[in-house]
Amino acid sequence: MSDLTATDAPGAPGSLAESANRFGSGSGELLLSLEDLEAVFETDDGVVQAVDGVTFDVHRGEVFSIVGESGSGKSVTAMTIMGLLPTVKVRSGSIMWKGQNLLDKSENEMRRIRGGEIAMIFQDPLTALNPVHTVGRQVAEMGRIHLDMSKKEAGERAVEMLGLVGIPEPRKRAKMYPHEFSGGMRQRAMIAMAIMCEPDLLIADEPTTALDVTVQAQVLEVLVDIKDKIDSAIMLITHDLGVVAGLSDQMMVMYAGSQVELGTTDEIFYSTAHPYTEGLLNSVPDLLSDHSEPLVPIKGAPPSLINRPSGCAFHPRCPYARVPGVCSDTVPTLRDEGHGHLSACHFTSVDWTGE
Repeated sequence: MSDLTATDAPGAPGSLAESANRFGSGSGELLLSLEDLEAVFETDDGVVQAVDGVTFDVHRGEVFSIVGESGSGKSVTAMTIMGLLPTVKVRSGSIMWKGQNLLDKSENEMRRIRGGEIAMIFQDPLTALNPVHTVGRQVAEMGRIHLDMSKKEAGERAVEMLGLVGIPEPRKRAKMYPHEFSGGMRQRAMIAMAIMCEPDLLIADEPTTALDVTVQAQVLEVLVDIKDKIDSAIMLITHDLGVVAGLSDQMMVMYAGSQVELGTTDEIFYSTAHPYTEGLLNSVPDLLSDHSEPLVPIKGAPPSLINRPSGCAFHPRCPYARVPGVCSDTVPTLRDEGHGHLSACHFTSVDWTGE
């Protein structure tokens, strides 16, 4: 590694989008397009750079995954899209939804889009659901607000949605409260609420957290079935690479608020182009590997987003950062590795693997 030389970077993500047929482009309608989004929090300790120059597209019919450790900026990116974090300040960039910039929308206009066109399935359904209202009433509320349904119409549609996501005896269950549901059923109820208005985009933030493996598979199957039935797209936020491998069409890996790798799921899994992604994959058990081989964790901990490391934010933990004045001093830009596969590393995978 001592004799490595940095490869030429092509420029900013915007120029890559043009030269590499813009990441995420597919046969479906372009729904969501983020361009160089930068969002920060202001705290007593300093400015938190939560999202730093994120660019990607989501098309109708696809599953787009955002992967990374806790604190990498996955959920903040989603919340910024939804306009649910009033303390976040967007410094630059755009969030284009069907050709219109959501950052220019008023709060009343965003209320119409939230739930009606873009719906979110939150990480913890027990805290997301109101404990003093029945599940049916909460699901029905979406129809009354966004579809101008009567109370009876919304109630009937809520029962229909609960049945659609696989909840048994939906009419009976609609009269129950969240604490009377199991974890898997609460998550299904959240999905029912999200699809009540048949939105074009479902944002699923860690939808299988705290669920056992069998229930995880059922919930994910419901999500994909619903996507196909209502012809929508899914943005899946997760740290579970097993879930991504089984569901995702496109994916983005985030670290310290920045995107470090983007591409099709197959490209990233089988032609990994960033050391951080390699570290994530190496820390996951492989059923086909020699079980005597120990897992290889990523050394260290994610950096503070207030005092980020200079240069490449991953360099203090990177096993290949051995070139003085490059990794520690220069921020890498996204480079096209081929086939629209983008990586924010100073070196190619051949450089740091020797293969």
